[in-house]
Amino acid sequence: MEKVINKLSSFNFEERMEALESIVYLIKNQGIVKYEKQFPYDNMHIHSFHSFNYKNWSPSRIVLEAYRYGLKHIGIVDFDTIAATEEAHIASKKIGVPTITGLETRVYVSFFAGRVINSPGEPGICYINGLGFTKFPPPGTQAEKIYKNLHFIASRRNKIVVDKLNQFLSPVKIDYEKDVLPLSPSHNPTERHIIKAYVEKAESILEKGESKFWADILKIPVVDVEKMKEQKPGDFMEKLRSVLVKNGGPGYVQPEPETFPAITDFIRMIEDCGGIIVGNWLDGTTDVEKNSEELLDFMLSLGIKIMNIIPERNWNISDPEEKAKKAKNLEEFLTTCKKKNIPVICGTEMNKYGQPFVDNYETPELKKHLEWFQKSVIQLFEMAN
Repeated sequence: MEKVINKLSSFNFEERMEALESIVYLIKNQGIVKYEKQFPYDNMHIHSFHSFNYKNWSPSRIVLEAYRYGLKHIGIVDFDTIAATEEAHIASKKIGVPTITGLETRVYVSFFAGRVINSPGEPGICYINGLGFTKFPPPGTQAEKIYKNLHFIASRRNKIVVDKLNQFLSPVKIDYEKDVLPLSPSHNPTERHIIKAYVEKAESILEKGESKFWADILKIPVVDVEKMKEQKPGDFMEKLRSVLVKNGGPGYVQPEPETFPAITDFIRMIEDCGGIIVGNWLDGTTDVEKNSEELLDFMLSLGIKIMNIIPERNWNISDPEEKAKKAKNLEEFLTTCKKKNIPVICGTEMNKYGQPFVDNYETPELKKHLEWFQKSVIQLFEMAN
């Protein structure tokens, strides 16, 4: 059974579809049962391996896991691509879990030029989603041009990151086409794919010297590197990403307004494809997000009628002071959304190592809003239909 399930994450589409048929047969004949503990909730923002999923799950594997966990609905959202759409809808119909798909990207917001919105350290840049796609952008249309440009922008930025890191990490160098692109089935790699490629390259050429190499880069003892790699490999990868490619790192590429589509153009593309524009809220600490009223009024003025959050960022925090601050921000944001009757959906992403498949809606910060979240998901699906 596990062998069949693992085939759901093959990079070969035909193999995944064959595995899916076997899965459906097993479900009907009780060969695959649901997990003992069920979670009758929703996860409306989870990335598949078409962008980055730390468990390397395909769209169909995500739908299967939703079935096994007992989720009511699932939403698959990949960076800069809607490659998951066809497979997710097939799996949804066969397995029986209502599924919605879409993409997440970054856009330029001239209204907030000079102010940080929800992309830390990057004024005027905003993460935004489009959900409920019914079709790819029609060939030759402005929508197709904008959609293809998302991939072009991401690819160009990735190549600059690799060029920078190849200089900084020499002799550990990678080839973007040979070492990075194959890590994504739709050739849509992210920063985490790039970091993975460097880790694999270091292992292949440095052998025993690999731990010291990364210890020097991270400026921590060799023993700490070895301990992290053995006990918490995900933390190791995230640490490397933070040091190497985030703001201030040697591979960081400062975004420029002209390299991103205007938010109005992105919205037009989503609407032309029959989708729904969904705003993202981070944690209430940025200049713009500190004023929920201002942010939400702006979103409403653009026709954005639903917001998305990743709750773990706001309550699952070890530092008590930081947790109290961000939990308060979350409460204020949700209160404002309710006042303005703006639906709010939640997700766990799973594009960062260790993120759960299901949010903990039993935590006090979320439990009081569970009914609102569930009502919001129903509204989202009604909008999509």
